[in-house]
Amino acid sequence: MSIVERALQKAKAQQDKSAEKAELASAATVVEAGATSHAPAPAIPGEPAAAVQKPDRRATGRTAPIVIDVIRLRESGRLSPAQFAEQTEEEFRRVKWPLLNGILGNGAAAPAAANNVVLVTSATPGEGKTYCALNLAMNVARDKELTVILVDGDTANPALSEALGVRGEPGLTELLGRGGVGVAEVTYPTSIEGLMFVPAGGRRENTPELLSGQGMPAIIDSLARLAGHGVVIVDSPPLLATNDAQVMSRYVGQVLMVVRADYTEQREVVDALALLDKGKPVSTILNRVEPSIVSRYYGHYYYGYGREAGRK
Repeated sequence: MSIVERALQKAKAQQDKSAEKAELASAATVVEAGATSHAPAPAIPGEPAAAVQKPDRRATGRTAPIVIDVIRLRESGRLSPAQFAEQTEEEFRRVKWPLLNGILGNGAAAPAAANNVVLVTSATPGEGKTYCALNLAMNVARDKELTVILVDGDTANPALSEALGVRGEPGLTELLGRGGVGVAEVTYPTSIEGLMFVPAGGRRENTPELLSGQGMPAIIDSLARLAGHGVVIVDSPPLLATNDAQVMSRYVGQVLMVVRADYTEQREVVDALALLDKGKPVSTILNRVEPSIVSRYYGHYYYGYGREAGRK
């Protein structure tokens, strides 16, 4: 073999080696791109594919937090418009402090609450209880030392679950049905730090009977313990619409009654309050007060707060 032929053979070998390196680099790039796009990892030989990626919760398989879409919630009326956000935040601070004082037993005007669970209700539909429950929960969650568990207890009309995009997922009714589901499995984290959510769950015909059964006190107790040094806020049905709120009120520490100004009749409020345990601490929110009644300073919406006169 001549010198020229040996040189050509050596050059070809180097060319083949360079091509092999380029091919390996290209394959590595594909693998890396697949990883960043969350491609599923290959199954481990001898193990089922399910063992590779397990859901966080047996009840639903949900692995991502519930996204609190503030823009969508504002558009749907579940949160105040952006121009009134600061005012609304301040108003709900005035709501939460007496409730927290009641939990801690710091209030001299009212007895200490039996636990850290607050039931939000109203006399009739359309008074804004779901709005108040959501805004109150988000306001309490601003305190980084507190955990807030928001519960959709209105199983007949789960507006809160629908607003947060989790209607129909396992929740309170599955706990009541004793289907082997634990409280922690249906208490979902949200995109707001410190705020968790329990949906209403699937619709059941015997939900009122389940609510009045022996399982409800245990569920309330489990939620209270899960919240720890925090608050459980339950959005319940109106008192005069079903007996669900009356039943749940037996086991909570405090009741927050939402009354819509110039809408709810005094007789309805009195009848609703009569359904509650007389020894239960009850607070009220006067919702949708016209600015002419209060002050033009507060803009279009104003949310007042106060305790019902004469009630202990």
